[in-house]
Amino acid sequence: WTNIEAKRRTDWSNFKDQDSFALIRDPKERIVSAWKSKVTCDTDMEIRGHRIFVPELLNLVGPSSNITARTDKGFPCLDLSDYLTVLSQIHGQGREDLLNSHFLPQHLGCFKDVPPSMWTVVTTIGGPNALCSLKSVVTKSANMSNTDDDCQMIKTHASAKGFELLKPTRADEVILDRITSKEYEMLGQYLNNA
Repeated sequence: WTNIEAKRRTDWSNFKDQDSFALIRDPKERIVSAWKSKVTCDTDMEIRGHRIFVPELLNLVGPSSNITARTDKGFPCLDLSDYLTVLSQIHGQGREDLLNSHFLPQHLGCFKDVPPSMWTVVTTIGGPNALCSLKSVVTKSANMSNTDDDCQMIKTHASAKGFELLKPTRADEVILDRITSKEYEMLGQYLNNA
């Protein structure tokens, strides 16, 4: 998505009276994708944002962390385990609401002020009716066929490719479970229905 500007809403009093659409993502996949597209060391080329996101994360966790960025590639980066440890420490400090939107848990973004149950549509981009649901919200039409073959959005997010091939350690999996538990608690039913 390009050229889209979103402003944080401050008045939520009439939200339930308006049509709304939220795209969500599997929390673990999203966290790993953010690592791959923003801070990974598993590349020989600098990714746009390395010099911004890595220091931001390390500054947010503060001096109590024993994690430092790798610089042997010519740019700051974090291995997956170090990245997850930093996120875990940030969550442990109760500072996850200060994370950049790429790393911010979804329950602290769109759903911070209004739970998913109050949105007109909450779906993943791979949901079978995601596109038709979006069209129905935008055009304010209830005319949405559940059998329409043109209802599925096309996935083009490059950083998600190869997620299945990543083999996190058991310690990484424990951290992923811990830092995404609130997201799964809030969004699980919407992920399961997609």
